Amino acid sequence: MFKPIVRNAAKQIIRPATTRSYAAHATPQKFDWQDPLNAKALFTEEEIAISETAEAYCQERMLPRVLRMFKLLGRRT
Repeated sequence: MFKPIVRNAAKQIIRPATTRSYAAHATPQKFDWQDPLNAKALFTEEEIAISETAEAYCQERMLPRVLRMFKLLGRRT
């Protein structure tokens, strides 16, 4: 007797209010190797700035150190 009411209520609760369409683009987008998941579209401007700052730090400061240690450890073996 109460089963149809409960089922309909459960469907309304579980179903999202908006539906997402992942194939919404009319023309295919060119694949971006730097951001394959298009994460920058989800970030705010502040988050993008933080990401770019972190990437620049890694490229300028950490990469030379890592390469130096890799070469040093490669000579030992």
